Amino acid sequence: MSNIVVYDKVSWHFPEGKDCPSLEAAKAHFNVLLAWLKKHDLLSDEGREIFDLGVDADFSITSSMLNKKGNDVLSKHYVDWLRSIDYSGNVDMKILDDALR
Repeated sequence: MSNIVVYDKVSWHFPEGKDCPSLEAAKAHFNVLLAWLKKHDLLSDEGREIFDLGVDADFSITSSMLNKKGNDVLSKHYVDWLRSIDYSGNVDMKILDDALR
């Protein structure tokens, strides 16, 4: 069994993060990310189950929630996408969209 990689956690954005104004703003970021992963068929069976449960304050995105392609995309591009996060408006998926091309 390989080690599970934790890409991100809601708590790393709020209350621990910088510039994130609220738990709702942090959860919105993860909801957009999960919807994007589902839309592009990058979730594993576990990820699809978790998607249906929804995002709460204890939510994290891990390698076990993604299929091989999903892990390839996030392992290479997630940090760059994360740097582009702006909690004040729409979540821009361009960096991850470009990674799929």
